Order: sequence, then C-alpha cells, then structure tokens
Amino acid sequence: MESERITINIKKEAEKILEDCEYSAKGHFENAKHWRYCNYVLMIASIVSVCGSLVFVYGNLDKFWSGIIAISSGIATMLLVFLNPQEKYLSHYNSGNRFLTLRNKTRIFLEIESKAMNIEIQMQTIKKLDSKRSSLNKTSLPISERAYKNAKKQIEIDKNTQYKVDKE
Repeated sequence: MESERITINIKKEAEKILEDCEYSAKGHFENAKHWRYCNYVLMIASIVSVCGSLVFVYGNLDKFWSGIIAISSGIATMLLVFLNPQEKYLSHYNSGNRFLTLRNKTRIFLEIESKAMNIEIQMQTIKKLDSKRSSLNKTSLPISERAYKNAKKQIEIDKNTQYKVDKE
C-alpha cells in the first residue's frame, strides 16, 4: 500500500515537471522571438541611419539633419551594445531547448522507464529530474509576462503541443 502511494506521488511529480518544462520552453521561445525581432529592428535602424548620415555629409547637404541622423545612429548602436539582443535571443532559445530536452527525458521516464524500475530507482531518477529542472530555472533568463501569456495561450487554447498519436 505504501509503495503504491509512493509510486503515485512519483508519477504526479513527473507530470508536474512535464508541465513546468512545457510552459518554460514555450515562454523562452516566445522571449527569443521578441529579442530576435528587437535585434533586427535595431540593426536595420543603425545601418539606415549610418547610410543616411553619410549621404548628408558627403552630399554637402544640411548639417543639422546630418547631425540628427548621426546621433540616431549612435543611439541605435549603443542600444545594440547595451541590450545585446542577439545574446538574449540565443540564451532564451537555448533555455527553451534545454527545457524541451528535460521534458522529453521526463516523459520517457514516466511512460516507459519507470514501469521497469523499482521504487528506489524511481525516487533517485525523479530527484535527478527535479534537480535538473531547478538548475535550469536558476541559470535561465527570466521570462517576460507577455511571453508567459503567449505561451499559456498556445498551450491551453491552441493545444499545438500535443503529438498526433497522443490525441487518438
């Protein structure tokens, strides 16, 4: 009886890890999209403003507008350096992939491996999976509220995270 209750609790904890990983992965991918877009916008603004200021300078056109465009170019470049959107994009993208990897390992444990394991090994495995989840949460950048809401909508409304075989 006690071992049955422990097995049920291990299964519940594995399902919690699955759910946490699903939301975290989607949230990180949503944040990654935001930072990739931000990087493109700032890069384009920087390039266009540099080209525009060169046209004004070498075309002997109005120095006032040349200065304004040069200042805007400097601001866009400073934002690129300060915000470093490419690095944030890569960090969120990699975190999303690490959470998906943990989700897949947990799912395989829950659906396949745990059925052939005794309770002691199941407890050791669930502790390792939980430790990995905690480690990922500590080392990952935080997810914005907007990204969380978008991820939640995708998971709960669109149901696009299910495999076709699981829907049958």
